[in-house]
Amino acid sequence: MRSYARNLTAACLGLVGILLSTNVVLAADFSVDFGADTEQGRDAGSLDCRFGQVCSARMESLGLTFSVDIFKGDSLRAHVRLYGHDPGCCYFADAAGSITIDPSKPPSPVPFFKGARARGGLFVQNERVGALYLKFRLPRGAAKNPPGKDGKFGI
Repeated sequence: MRSYARNLTAACLGLVGILLSTNVVLAADFSVDFGADTEQGRDAGSLDCRFGQVCSARMESLGLTFSVDIFKGDSLRAHVRLYGHDPGCCYFADAAGSITIDPSKPPSPVPFFKGARARGGLFVQNERVGALYLKFRLPRGAAKNPPGKDGKFGI
């Protein structure tokens, strides 16, 4: 009977250790709620992502694909891209194919356009086709203390 109790205790402690180590890994995760509003309609979703990995989702009803990754380093920055079925879609301000934003700031609409990509010193004026909405949910303290190259938060 005593060995059964010891084995049960050891199994429980091992399970607790695994769960705690999993939570440390999961602590580096973030979530992002996203949505787009166009003349064709609206679509939205949510993603659970990991620092340092590209995370993407499709907005089927609009023919758009959204992707994001959060850079590791001294400051917290999110690299955002939006692709469409139409080869002329999607660009951000100044005909940029992607944008970099601070995910710790409050959400605000990001206009996107169709047309042509910026090349050289050419002035490109594209047609606004919609707005992208992003709301990031970051681990506590991520904005003040971003993850390092290993994806873990420093002290």
